[in-house]
Amino acid sequence: MKSQMFGEGRVRKNEAYIASPRFHARRSHGPVAKPPYGGGGSGKERAKNHWSKRLWRALEWKGWSQRELARRADIHEQKVYKYLQGRVDQPRGDTMLRLADTLGVTESWLRFEVGPAVVHIPVVGRVAAGESFIPFDDNPLGTGYSEIEFTLDDADPIAIEVRGESMLPVYRPGDYLLCSRRRGTDIASCMNKDCVVKTDQGEGFVKKLVAGSDPGTFTLISYNAAPIENVRLIWAAPIIWVKRT
Repeated sequence: MKSQMFGEGRVRKNEAYIASPRFHARRSHGPVAKPPYGGGGSGKERAKNHWSKRLWRALEWKGWSQRELARRADIHEQKVYKYLQGRVDQPRGDTMLRLADTLGVTESWLRFEVGPAVVHIPVVGRVAAGESFIPFDDNPLGTGYSEIEFTLDDADPIAIEVRGESMLPVYRPGDYLLCSRRRGTDIASCMNKDCVVKTDQGEGFVKKLVAGSDPGTFTLISYNAAPIENVRLIWAAPIIWVKRT
């Protein structure tokens, strides 16, 4: 997945902006020594892909010193130094997991470079009474008003924050609804699923999606309100994960 910028928007009561995600690569804000050439292990290819390279990269994103990483991860500073120098191929016990958690990356990425390091998904709306929000036009610049971290290798993920009790008991106040946006003919794959949708009138809802009675239309089913019938959609995003605080 390539790094993307994502849209900006204003948030007022019952209003929000929907945008695409990006990877959020934190830049260094403090002195961090450069890693040595070569890394650990034997052979050029092995040295090139050694996990210490990714450890350095994550440390630079944070802008921490080696000492700060050691303190936060509760690992002896000398051991951290050896890891960064590429002298250790496989740390003992849960050390790799502790380093990954401290740095805010996935263990699979740190150890094997499998999957994304971390995805920061913009929180682009709040759902309140009536299960609706009013999205602004998509804009590729800027950000949402907040972000949450989620390891997700999907085409176009977005997140919505639930406010109020209008969708109880299914969704609770404070829930984050993580969705994967679909457009055009791909909307058909969203049938009979809870989705965040944007209509051709620019309205946004969180509803269950079913077929409408007219060709090319959909009916939006609510848990606590009357259905909205025969609407045309610009996109639909099935809810694939709920993050509860």
